[in-house]
Amino acid sequence: MEIESDDHLYDKIVEGWERTETEKGVPYYVCHKTESTSWNHPFYLKVMEELDEYRDIRYAAYRTAFKIRHIQKRLKLHHVKLEAMKEMFDCHGYPESCDTVIGCEELQELLTSVYQSADQAANITIQQAEVFAQLLQNLVLNLFDVDRTGCLRVCSVKQVLIILTSARLADKYRSLYHELAEPSTYISSKNLTAFLQDLSQLPDLLQEGAIFGGDVTATVNSCINMADSSVGISEDQFYSWLLKEPQTLVWIPTFHRLAASETVKHESKCNICKTYPIVGFRYRCLQCFNFDMCQQCFYMGCTKKKHKLKHPIQEYCLSTTTKVDTKAFLKTLRNNISKKHRQKSRQKYLPVVAESHLFSHTAGMRREPPAPDIHETLTQQIQQLSEAEAQFKGQSSADALSQQRHLEKIIEQLKEENRRLQEKIMTMKESSDTESNVSGGSRPLSGVSPGDTPRHYKTLLSSKLANSNQPLSPIVPVQSPDPDTPHSRGPQYDSLDFLEVSPSHFTLPSLTNSRECLDEEEAMDALVNKMQLIFPSNMSYSVYSLPKCGVEQDEMLQAASTIGSAMTDFVSEAIMPHNKQSLGY
Repeated sequence: MEIESDDHLYDKIVEGWERTETEKGVPYYVCHKTESTSWNHPFYLKVMEELDEYRDIRYAAYRTAFKIRHIQKRLKLHHVKLEAMKEMFDCHGYPESCDTVIGCEELQELLTSVYQSADQAANITIQQAEVFAQLLQNLVLNLFDVDRTGCLRVCSVKQVLIILTSARLADKYRSLYHELAEPSTYISSKNLTAFLQDLSQLPDLLQEGAIFGGDVTATVNSCINMADSSVGISEDQFYSWLLKEPQTLVWIPTFHRLAASETVKHESKCNICKTYPIVGFRYRCLQCFNFDMCQQCFYMGCTKKKHKLKHPIQEYCLSTTTKVDTKAFLKTLRNNISKKHRQKSRQKYLPVVAESHLFSHTAGMRREPPAPDIHETLTQQIQQLSEAEAQFKGQSSADALSQQRHLEKIIEQLKEENRRLQEKIMTMKESSDTESNVSGGSRPLSGVSPGDTPRHYKTLLSSKLANSNQPLSPIVPVQSPDPDTPHSRGPQYDSLDFLEVSPSHFTLPSLTNSRECLDEEEAMDALVNKMQLIFPSNMSYSVYSLPKCGVEQDEMLQAASTIGSAMTDFVSEAIMPHNKQSLGY
């Protein structure tokens, strides 16, 4: 039943599969060809399928031992030494009795380093170590993390690897004790219960758990009953209990005997199938003389002639000597001569569960959570996107129609506002044109209303000249502006915008008053021309011109005062006739 690894077979099996991880880092595998997903590595599934060839073995302990041995060889764990494995755990910070939690990513690194420490005869490359680490991680997750939470207890992983790695059975028992013992060197019932529950997961995964008792309470009690102290289980008591091969763990020593006898050849011939030499286990009937069987005939329950299945059987996993054969012959002779010493087939393990409570090895499959179906997830996401897109389109159409109506309403409001502004602009423009046409003549003097008479002008001018103690400013002849010279003096006002008072505060002069103002301007122009003829042009005196003339300042002031009085009389005589004429005197 030995199966050798085949790299070509592995490549063919994993073709089309892709390894991916969940958000928690738990690996799972996707096949795009069949559009399926699985928690299990495709090659791991192939290894588990190969276990079906052991289903015809009648005895559960041997059937379980063969299955575990098959997994051990497929995963190359028989090339990994127990001490090397423990050293790798120590290097990663997980010493003996470590009960911490480890994640999937760190577990992958740890198992890869374990395979890299394998025997050189195995020729395991770095790439192969990563592949085997993935397969072993798959097995560990199926044992202790069925729900795929991504967290495992380090002690559980380590205890299973102690069983599956290569070492003597006594060394494995010793390592298990150091993992379970407390600082007081005793094993508590709590630790023993957790240990049995962890190890029972392995036969349970292989659909053999019901045969070895699903409840470990009876097994724990069988060990505690052997203890002399109430503190816990000592080291010697623990070893003595394991050597009795309790029913829950009977597959462990059977597994080791199977591994030890795989290449052993016995110089005997099978009395049933006539195989010579017998390889592996050799079974000899202690009721029939010189009756040997190979392991295949024994596992299948084959019989011949007078041999019955209830006859006592002696198992040999190693080659026998003449002394051992002679001793077996004497036992067979005694069983046939004396009925008192006749041996019957008896159990070789410590029973902890009644046979009536045992179930067939064809028990139901182990519960596993559904694997994340990435293709179904993608289909659901596409459907959700389609529904969201259709809903978005419906909402977009409704929103677009509502937005269009809102914009049309705003446009109507803007049009109405524009119409009102146009009407207001036209009204202001017409008002501005009317004011410009009416005020096109000469503007009245600042501070003087248009209704003031020429007598008012005379009185005002006389009072100013009489009360002034300062010399008159020189009179500069008025010159008409040059039409070619640009008007650069002061701002030019083309409208009423620059007035300090609103135009409504002004009263427009009537046509009669406007005519009178024009006549007054003509009279003033005539007066100015007459003054220019009477007074010489060089009568412009100032403070700056006094030194040039060589005249005393007081004399000049007296002369200016005389000239001012004469000018007042002249202006009065010139205005009075015009004023009398305009007033109708």
